[in-house]
Amino acid sequence: MSDIPKPALILAWAGLLPFLYGAASVLLPSGSLPGFGPFEPSPAGGRALLMFYGTIILSFMAGCSWGFASRHGRRPGWIELGLSVVPPLFIFFFLTDDPAASCTVLIYAFAGLLAIESWFARQTVVVWWWLSLRIPLTIAVCICLMIGAFA
Repeated sequence: MSDIPKPALILAWAGLLPFLYGAASVLLPSGSLPGFGPFEPSPAGGRALLMFYGTIILSFMAGCSWGFASRHGRRPGWIELGLSVVPPLFIFFFLTDDPAASCTVLIYAFAGLLAIESWFARQTVVVWWWLSLRIPLTIAVCICLMIGAFA
């Protein structure tokens, strides 16, 4: 982790806070936490936050893959750009109005995105420190989503 640029490291881990809040809202008795934007501090509010925030972050991370594939000096191919749009399309087609079930869908989507990023790393598409940041964050995100899905 010492090789990751400090701003990227701090901002990425700060982005985990809403996931942690959502998981804590699911596990703790209703009203134990202060409100977080439009999400009430309850299991239902925590699952809704995990679903909405997870969808946003997954789409953002897939966009990062598109950006890496098409950065200056590269000619992105169909496979690279195609893989970049798979995670948002996956959640578009499989997310439901049930937040717990949607958390399960997001677990698969984040795991799939990490597999795509790992392939990108083998192709030297992403920056050299990318997986050092993404692997622990993806694990933490998936644990939070598991709480939302199964607790």
